[in-house]
Amino acid sequence: MMDSGEILEQKERILKPGLTYRSALALVFASLVIMPVQLYLILVSGANIASAAVYITVILFTELSFLGGSPLTKQEIFIVYTLAGLAASNPVFIAFVQRKYLVTSPFSWSFIDPFTRKPLPEVIPWWYVPPYNAPSTAIRSFFHPDWVIPMVLSTFQFGVLYIIEEIALTMMLAQYAIEVENLPFPLAQVNSQMIITLTERPKEKMSIFAITATLSGAYALFLYGIPILMFAAFGVSMQLIPFPWIDLTTGYFGVEKIMPGAAYGIATDALAWVTGFILPLNLLVCQFISSIAVWVFGSWLALTYFRGIFPTWAEEWKKGMSLQLVVQRATLRVWVYPQVGIIIALAALTIVFKYKSIIKAFKIFIHPPASIKASGYLSFKTSMLMYFGATSLSIVVFHLFVPDFPIWIAALFSIGLTFFIGIANTRMLGEAATTLTADLAGYLWYGSVLLVGYPKVDAMLFSPVIGGGSAAGWVQNIKTAYLTETKPIDFFKAYVIAVILYHIFSIIYVSFMWAIAPIPSSVYPATTIYWPITVINQGMFLTRQITGKPFLIAGSAALFFILGVVGNILNKIGIPFNIVGLATGTLTLPPFATSSLIGGIIGKYVLQRYIGKEKWNENKAVIVAGVALGEGIIVGIFSAFTMMSKSTWLLPY
Repeated sequence: MMDSGEILEQKERILKPGLTYRSALALVFASLVIMPVQLYLILVSGANIASAAVYITVILFTELSFLGGSPLTKQEIFIVYTLAGLAASNPVFIAFVQRKYLVTSPFSWSFIDPFTRKPLPEVIPWWYVPPYNAPSTAIRSFFHPDWVIPMVLSTFQFGVLYIIEEIALTMMLAQYAIEVENLPFPLAQVNSQMIITLTERPKEKMSIFAITATLSGAYALFLYGIPILMFAAFGVSMQLIPFPWIDLTTGYFGVEKIMPGAAYGIATDALAWVTGFILPLNLLVCQFISSIAVWVFGSWLALTYFRGIFPTWAEEWKKGMSLQLVVQRATLRVWVYPQVGIIIALAALTIVFKYKSIIKAFKIFIHPPASIKASGYLSFKTSMLMYFGATSLSIVVFHLFVPDFPIWIAALFSIGLTFFIGIANTRMLGEAATTLTADLAGYLWYGSVLLVGYPKVDAMLFSPVIGGGSAAGWVQNIKTAYLTETKPIDFFKAYVIAVILYHIFSIIYVSFMWAIAPIPSSVYPATTIYWPITVINQGMFLTRQITGKPFLIAGSAALFFILGVVGNILNKIGIPFNIVGLATGTLTLPPFATSSLIGGIIGKYVLQRYIGKEKWNENKAVIVAGVALGEGIIVGIFSAFTMMSKSTWLLPY
């Protein structure tokens, strides 16, 4: 950790712009060309290639510029690498089609609202989605007055205000995590190594990068490529290597035989193994211990000795359930609220034990030295105005549409919980390369609605802005920007451009796909499988069939806080203990915790000894970057093939 003197005396950073017409053109390419592929695959097979889109776009523009004699700079590639995934991601407007399905699906009509005793579609607010009998229902188009309020309201609340709040929070958290604590951000190391290797092309690192990418691509061909090809060409579901894990929950070697309710397996994705190369071993050990404690022992105990507390989990578990299904139901019935409590405790522990760093960060934020001013951070006053202005306005908007819900709870969540989630996420990402899922904040909001006894469905469908989810990732991007000598402010400028492109092409492509055929329908097979399940889960939440357990939040938060205090004492007397690893382990499934730990052990005790500590430390991030690139390219190429092969039968000849 750097002290304030080191911060104030550090030499001025030499940073260059990354947002140019070439990097902007790459973002246009991602939205224009790759987004429709992503949308179609989501609708047809449920496959997501947003991450693969990053590698495809980066490699394409890097090589074209290299062949053209004017290679992209590492600053330009930074912009493309960090934002191509957003520009090409699953279009946001498909969510509005899902909302329409919520009020028209026969599954929804089977749910009765306990407050009004009416079928669920009849109590869904008009400002959330046009009613089931609205004129717009028959024409399958967003270009109708019925959609104006739902789309504007959602975009303003969870688009404009959310982005403003997250940018402000990022500015605050970056001061703490980067300028004061200097957290390592392992993924930033990987990302920067990939960017630098592709631009500067140092001979030794380029060889390592190319070899690992080739090996990873060859492995991914068998893991993902051939199965995708067989399904696309012949409709045959085939796995040469089980993915995403070898399921040891059920079957001959299944843990359910001795511990019913437990979930275990070993990940087969290469990235899960090599991630262990870049994380501290004590973190990986603590992560593994807590993952096993939760998903193996915890789920088993909840099903057996504590079934009285979790009766629904005991009813739903059946022998022979797969790891995926066990985790899905155990999360919903047992672990979602304890996980929220653990995240709150981690944030509280960070504030308690790192309060000096936080105070120091705010001092620097208020009176930044020249080196930090040159980085382009927003001022303290501007950031505070953005944060409190956006969250407060979101509370007002929420109150206008949900006037009966206690406004103080909305304020507590939007202003207070956002900061807690942000600081916990940033510390986890900065040390353990993982964050909590966005669903956890939603579950906590749901629990608060139940706790206050609010009976209507409107507060279940709409909330004030609850942020902290994106800010940690953006802090990591600032770290990557520094490592690639890029002005961080260019990331935010490019982000705005990517968001605009994303929304424009999103409504175009979703409207086109919806006009071709109803969604869900046999034209888009994945929607006929997954959308009814989503509606059933929504219906259970909205009709209060899934109950919240606030005492689990408080109990798990208290227990984890005590563990954190004990862990801090152990560290002071020389016993290694990693509270961040312990927290992330509760969110990490055993297959990935196991594979990462094994990968970490192999890296430290085999590869490091074989090639030398110094050389290993210089190249381990390059290895991980190469593995990510090789896998991403294979998934992207074969997914694109699936798109082309499946789309031909829609033609009228």
